[in-house]
Amino acid sequence: MVSNAVDGPTYIIIDALDESPNTSGIPSPRELVVSLVKELVELHLPNLRICATSRPEVDIRSDLESLTQNPVSLHNESGQKEDIVEYIRYVVNSDRRMRRWREEDKNLVIKTLSEKADGM
Repeated sequence: MVSNAVDGPTYIIIDALDESPNTSGIPSPRELVVSLVKELVELHLPNLRICATSRPEVDIRSDLESLTQNPVSLHNESGQKEDIVEYIRYVVNSDRRMRRWREEDKNLVIKTLSEKADGM
């Protein structure tokens, strides 16, 4: 019996789609990637799994959310935000130069960076 390598699932991972250029070229590199994802989904291949990560940018959300019944967004998850705050706090408190800063300055940096991180 001959084994067929395509029997198992095939995974395509697209990380940081939002970092793909969205230039004024027609079509932009980002639009080309999104178009490819749409084409792959429309093939309805039973063993194909696609995972695309991105910040929740309007163009990406509007194009990709309609392609799945199970979109997952981690941007507003409290655990993720807490992890970001803890990481920033660790860096601020462990950096030799930053440790010398006044406590209120450290807290301002932690607060500002955590708020501006937007889940990233």
